[in-house]
Amino acid sequence: MTDQTFKPPGLVPSTQAGTIANANASSITQPKAGVVSVKRSLHDRLRNPVQPTGALQADAMPNRLALLLDCSGSMRGDKIASLRDACTNFVQCCNMADTSLALETFGLDDADTTRLPLTCFAPFLQTTIQTLSACGSTPMDKAMQYVLEHYSLTRCVLVSDGEPDNELRVHELAQLYREAQLPCDCVHIGASARGEACLRRVAEVTGGQYIKFTDIASFSRSFKYLTPAFYGQLTSGSVTAAQLGATEIK
Repeated sequence: MTDQTFKPPGLVPSTQAGTIANANASSITQPKAGVVSVKRSLHDRLRNPVQPTGALQADAMPNRLALLLDCSGSMRGDKIASLRDACTNFVQCCNMADTSLALETFGLDDADTTRLPLTCFAPFLQTTIQTLSACGSTPMDKAMQYVLEHYSLTRCVLVSDGEPDNELRVHELAQLYREAQLPCDCVHIGASARGEACLRRVAEVTGGQYIKFTDIASFSRSFKYLTPAFYGQLTSGSVTAAQLGATEIK
């Protein structure tokens, strides 16, 4: 009888295994002949999605964006729901053949549970987005510093409804973003003006776009204009603040 390796249902054969979308994830070890393979857990398979052979890795995509999302206590209610809708639409409008996304939240007591390194795996992005909730303070500077130090990015998109815990440090990081030639688009949502000046300055210093949405429903619909597919319309001025439902674009 020919010796065969037992492969549980759902395990991808070694001849078909693709590259890992998440560049920070460890590679999958293929089973050796005569050794029984153990089926990966659901969490492990989501953290380390298998893509078709030849697919670009996440850190090699031409568009590498980090979404820095305010999940502080002031985002409770309609704002956090709107943020989930906006980010869901954002992912849907991204072409994952040329774009990878990272998620970095600030405000949650345990941001590690919602942190996603650069990935091209849209289902995992969407699943994580649906778990976003609001609590805690607004450590915006920590989120900005983390993505700057850990990823090779082409652009950041920061969303908040208020003032950061450490505004001085945020301004210092904006200068570091400028030196790294990393634009940071900033979106301020809600009726309050708190934090507007800070985000406007971050966008100006880094060379990003600043958008103010008083109407959070418009924010949910128009957040897609910060995706690579629509970004040119925003930067060229071919869409106006009124068309986006925003009160300001700068």
